Amino acid sequence: MFMPRSLKVKRPSSDCPGHIVKRCKATPEQVSVDSALDRCSEKPEEVGGLSPKEEVLEPCCTAQSCSQSVSQSGAEDLAPSDEEEEPVKSFKKNQRWPEPGEPVCVMCGRYGEYICDQTDNDVCSLECKGRHLAQMGVGLQSGADILREAEAEESAVPFATDGICSVGTPERGYTYEEDAFISSLTEEQVQRVRRELGIVIEGQGVARPIMEFEQCHFPAQFSTNLKKAGYEAPTPIQMQMIPVGLSGRDVVASADTGSGKTAAFLLPVVMHMLERPLGTQQGPLGLILTPTRELAIQIERQVKELVMGLPNMRTALLVGGMPLPPQLHRLKQSIKMIIATPGRLLEILKQGAVQLDRVKVIVIDEADTMLKMGFQQQVLDILEQVPEDHQTMLTSATIPQGTEQLATRLTQDPVRITIGEKNQPCSDVRQIVLWVEEPSKKKKLFEILNDAKLYCPPVLVFVDCKLGADLLCEAVQKVMALNTVAIHSDKPQCERNRILKGLLEGEFEVVVSTGVLGRGLDLINVKLVVNFDMPANMDEYVHQIGRAGRLGHRGTAITFINNNNKRLFLEVVSRVKPTGSLLPPQLLNSPHLHEQERRARQRSKQGEDTTVTKNNLIDIIRRHDRRRARK
Repeated sequence: MFMPRSLKVKRPSSDCPGHIVKRCKATPEQVSVDSALDRCSEKPEEVGGLSPKEEVLEPCCTAQSCSQSVSQSGAEDLAPSDEEEEPVKSFKKNQRWPEPGEPVCVMCGRYGEYICDQTDNDVCSLECKGRHLAQMGVGLQSGADILREAEAEESAVPFATDGICSVGTPERGYTYEEDAFISSLTEEQVQRVRRELGIVIEGQGVARPIMEFEQCHFPAQFSTNLKKAGYEAPTPIQMQMIPVGLSGRDVVASADTGSGKTAAFLLPVVMHMLERPLGTQQGPLGLILTPTRELAIQIERQVKELVMGLPNMRTALLVGGMPLPPQLHRLKQSIKMIIATPGRLLEILKQGAVQLDRVKVIVIDEADTMLKMGFQQQVLDILEQVPEDHQTMLTSATIPQGTEQLATRLTQDPVRITIGEKNQPCSDVRQIVLWVEEPSKKKKLFEILNDAKLYCPPVLVFVDCKLGADLLCEAVQKVMALNTVAIHSDKPQCERNRILKGLLEGEFEVVVSTGVLGRGLDLINVKLVVNFDMPANMDEYVHQIGRAGRLGHRGTAITFINNNNKRLFLEVVSRVKPTGSLLPPQLLNSPHLHEQERRARQRSKQGEDTTVTKNNLIDIIRRHDRRRARK
């Protein structure tokens, strides 16, 4: 299907089923097609309430074949008719440029009048659709297939699909059933698999882990998309989280950065969208919330890869910093899944442009950030508009104790999944901690960029403020003559998107960033991360150094530290030292570290003493009274 946004009549010519022209005299070859279409027009109430003129057919030929057909047809075949609308545009040169806020063609930038149902992207013409599908590696449907589908329509029952006239039978959907091989394993074998993979679970009746994606028995098109996207074998978090998510249980998952958490929740969400017959629901069924725009954009791109070719699996990206009108327009296209940042979604909800009363799956990615004070109230406000009987999945590389308590309140009988050491840095990243005083930081960074053993572009440098990012970028560019760019929240979203794309394509040698690139992004080609400024807490440290070790790739993270970071000394030692990384003597011999260790031992001892039992209850009360008397 090649769906025009206006949902008007588009009919094929006799020579080219893909080129839509105004009505002409029917040839014998068209009788079967026209008969099916006439039935659709005679009963508009059975096809989504559209008027007899509001029919859609699938133009699936290439732009080149359409141009040949037009040149061969006579002028009488193109005679105007008052009963039909304008034909689908064959070439981009016939399409106008977009007005502010209108959709834009993904290929040429003209007005994106149509939506390609195979990729869910905006295109302006058949020419751009052909190029887009060729670029995405998707084959175009032949004219013979159109005729076969039309002949099959005579015995089919019309049904509404996302408000578009379509003929066929509803899909049966997808329901997860445990594979026979997995069911045949003994409980001891399952526990051994989990132990060897470092999978720790909490909860009752937890689904068994899968060994390969084929054991989920996904639809054929979805399995093909998985392979094309590079998913060959599941990672440990995917092995356990996918079957749990498919079974409908709430999940709180923690795993290393770059371990494949995004796919672990995306696959269950997409499959839940297919569980019910298409066309029976209006409004989004899935909602994914992320803390940053870049992460939301990345997730939507991954979703589009996975749902390519699945009918009516449209997504909406709702993030700030990008024009609002196209996002509102997108929500009118029978959306199945929303990927959003909380602020923009709340803004749209207040306008009444979307309803969340049919959402059945919610994912809160980077849960530790999303449930902090900055986002917490926004997330709670959104959840108030979602039905109570929904599935919730929370994921992050780090889930502190406070976040875990709030997560318990947001979920019902959740399955807790932990891969590896909880809240620990990624084991694929070599950590180097250097003692560098503030005035010497730039000089040390230049030395690293000059070191042939360490320097491996693109290099990602994290700083703690926007002004610092701009100044450091300018210095690196001037002194090192490297192609350097800075990215932070003050830059327009279009500029941030361009920088991120350039980083992924190797356009830049050094990227200086604040925390906007610190979470969730799959920067596969980044092998070196430099924490020019030590992050404010160790959870952010874990996320930032994780940009250098994605999906099993080895990387290096260099962190500058000095007395300005003294409150983190104990946490740095406790998290980095067990990995075997060498720590600077200035840190290990610091009086601030020794004082923190002393206080930690004292708190531990007091905790042991204050354990209330029948024997020491009176002693604790007396001790407490003495302390009050001294004050």
